[in-house]
Amino acid sequence: MYSQKILDELEENNIETGDKVKASGRTGELMPKPESGDPEILVLKDDSGYNIGVEPENIELVEKKASTEKQREEVQHDKERPDILVLHTGGTIASRVSYEKGGVEPAFDPEDLVEMYPELASEVNIHSEVIAQMLSEDMEPAHWIQIAEKIDEVKNEYDGVIVGHGTDTMSYTGAALSLMLKGLDTGVLLVGSQRSSDRPSSDAAMNMYCASKFLTETDFTGLGICMHEESSDERCSILPPQKVRKMHTSRRDAFSPVNAEPLGHVNYETGEIEKRFESSSREYEKNTEMDAEVGWIRVRPGMRPEELEFVEEQDYSGVIIEGTGLGHMPVNAFDENTEHHEEILEKLEEIAEKAVVVMTSQCLNGRVDMDVYSAGLKIQEAGVIGAEDMHPELAYVKLMWSLGQASDMEEAQEVFLENRNGELDQRSSYFD
Repeated sequence: MYSQKILDELEENNIETGDKVKASGRTGELMPKPESGDPEILVLKDDSGYNIGVEPENIELVEKKASTEKQREEVQHDKERPDILVLHTGGTIASRVSYEKGGVEPAFDPEDLVEMYPELASEVNIHSEVIAQMLSEDMEPAHWIQIAEKIDEVKNEYDGVIVGHGTDTMSYTGAALSLMLKGLDTGVLLVGSQRSSDRPSSDAAMNMYCASKFLTETDFTGLGICMHEESSDERCSILPPQKVRKMHTSRRDAFSPVNAEPLGHVNYETGEIEKRFESSSREYEKNTEMDAEVGWIRVRPGMRPEELEFVEEQDYSGVIIEGTGLGHMPVNAFDENTEHHEEILEKLEEIAEKAVVVMTSQCLNGRVDMDVYSAGLKIQEAGVIGAEDMHPELAYVKLMWSLGQASDMEEAQEVFLENRNGELDQRSSYFD
C-alpha cells in the first residue's frame, strides 16, 4: 500500500489508478502499489510500457483514464469480406494491462479483438469464441484436445481460423494439433505476441494482421504458427507448427523452425506474400486420443542413478530423455568417479521394460543417431529408441499421442517412428 501521505494527496487531486499523472518530472499512468516495496515510492507505467518507481515531491493530474463504461458499438460484417474465426485461449495476444492488479491478464471478451485490432477488422469479418482464458504455461494436454475438437467443429464455416495463444507453450499446442488433425482442409494459424497490446512495441496487431492475410489470400490449408520474422515490424513468418520452437524469452522474433523451413512470409509494409508450401490433398483424419502420462528427464554431468529410480517409481507410460550430442547419457564407467554410470544404464533398462523410452538431444538442430558411439549402442540395447529429427518438445507431444493411439508398447513405438504429419523427415534442413 502507498503511504497515508501519498493516499491523501491522490484523494485531494481526484487521482485514481489508471490516471495519467506527473510526479518529480516523470509522467505515466498510476499503477496500484504492490504489497511489497517502499510505500513512499509511486509506481507509474511510462510510455515505453514499463513500470517505474518515483519518489514524488508532488503529484499532478495530467489526464483522467478513459471510462470503461462506454457503450460498445455493434460489430458490422460485410458480405464481401472473408470471415475469420478467432478462437481465444488467453495469453498476451488478447491481454491488456490490469490497473487493479498491476499486471497483464488474459481477462477480455473475444469481441474486444475488434477494438484491439481495428486494422484487422477493416479487412475481414471477425468472429470470435472463447475456448479458455489462461496463460499458456497453465495449459494441459486436455486443452489441446479441446482446441482440436473445436477446430474440427468449425473448420467448414469460415475462410480461416486464428487461434490466439500464449507464446510460452505455443509450440507444444502446435505439435499436438498437427498430430490430431492430419490433412486439415481449412487454414488454421496459431498466433501469439511477446508484448501486450497496451505497449507501443506490441507485436500483437502485426501478427494478427499477417495471419489473416495469409489465410485469406493464399490456398493454405492445414496448420501453422504466425509470428514476427525479425525484431523490426517488417515481415511475419508462417512456421510449421510441428517443428517450431520458442528461442527467446522476450524478443518479438522469438520463434524459429528446427530442422525445417518456413511455410511462407507476409510483408506487413507492402502486403506481399511469399508462399513456400505445397498444396495438399490428403484425406482428413482426426485422432485426439492421448496418454499424458509421459515423464521427461534431462541428461547432464553429475547425473545420479537415483533420478532414474524416481522416474521408474512414477509408473509412466513413456519417458523422454533429453540427451547430449547425438543422443547420449553417462552409461560408461572409466574410473572410480564414473562407477555409478553402470547403475544408470541398469535403471534405464528397467524403465524401458515398462515404458516407451525415447532419446532426444539438447542440440536442437540435427538428428539423433545412437549408432555412432558405444554409449548410443548401449542405450539402444537397453530398449531406448531415437527421436530422429524431432526436438524435445515435439518428441514429448508425439510420444503422448502415439501412446494414445496404441494398444501396447510395441505398437506405440511403431506409431512414434512413423511420420504422421511432417514431424519426422528423412532429411533435415536448417533455416537461419
